[in-house]
Amino acid sequence: MGTIITRVVLVSFGVALVASTFTDQPSLNDLLFRISVLIMLAQSWNLMANAGLVSLGHSAFFGVGSYASMLAANALGMPFSGGLVLAILCGAGLGVMLALATARLRGFFFAICTLGLSEGLRVTTLMLPDLTGGAVGLFLQQQMRPGSHVIFFMAAIGAVASVLIAAWLTRTPFHYACRAMRNHESAAQMLGIDPQRYRFGVLALSGAMASCAGGITALYGGYIDPSIAFNLHITIDSQIAPILGGMYTVAGPLIGAGAIVVLSEATRLLFGGNEGVSQLIFGAILVLGILFMPQGIIGLWTRWRRRHAPPTAEETEATMVVKAENAP
Repeated sequence: MGTIITRVVLVSFGVALVASTFTDQPSLNDLLFRISVLIMLAQSWNLMANAGLVSLGHSAFFGVGSYASMLAANALGMPFSGGLVLAILCGAGLGVMLALATARLRGFFFAICTLGLSEGLRVTTLMLPDLTGGAVGLFLQQQMRPGSHVIFFMAAIGAVASVLIAAWLTRTPFHYACRAMRNHESAAQMLGIDPQRYRFGVLALSGAMASCAGGITALYGGYIDPSIAFNLHITIDSQIAPILGGMYTVAGPLIGAGAIVVLSEATRLLFGGNEGVSQLIFGAILVLGILFMPQGIIGLWTRWRRRHAPPTAEETEATMVVKAENAP
């Protein structure tokens, strides 16, 4: 029953998200756009975490996608859809290269490597002003700018697609192999699982999702520079969303992304007049949420449902037997 309800909620949310892009409400569209982008990033990060690969440099994929879509539009004259395809391919390619370079790295060492990758790409874009604009950045040519509703629609489709891909993977051997790698990679290898093969798949898919988010965001803003594309804040949000919502689940990153964006906007509107107060309250709420909900919002909901669920026939029978044995 719980699985059916979850599916209905996910489908309803997806339909509502896509349908909302056809409304003419700029504030609402912008809010849902930010949620859609963060859903893609959170699902991407969660896929890697599910395989035991913790990323501290997820902004590397986001930044590569941003520059790929911007250069595709300005230098190659490619349409919006073509630029997104190029961004996705570049993100997947970067994931494959990262898998090759970190074939024997795990845990903390892999995480540090991803952080170094992000910083290295940021410095590289600064040192190539003829291609990337350097510190000045790149502005999207006005004639190449797609309509805002087109961007909102593509962001919603990207968010829904990332959730559907994550849900589909949970029903495949790929998901269980990744779980085995997360629990004990050496033991998984003894059972016949090739960690390198699955690492290639996870990093390519995760990189493609994050780069898609970066490509859409760059075309929406119309400007990109190294400090925006490879901002550490992108990585932090990508991590906090699945942790707050519930790691290793499909709905967790979705719920966490919505909670973070709505909470951020609420604190900005309520306390925006005092510099730094809104960010302090936002951070404090996130820290308290993670401390008191170690399994995220999904874990809290699961515990509440189990506590208030009616007893099964077996539990009722066992209770009756215990009472009969303890009767005088």
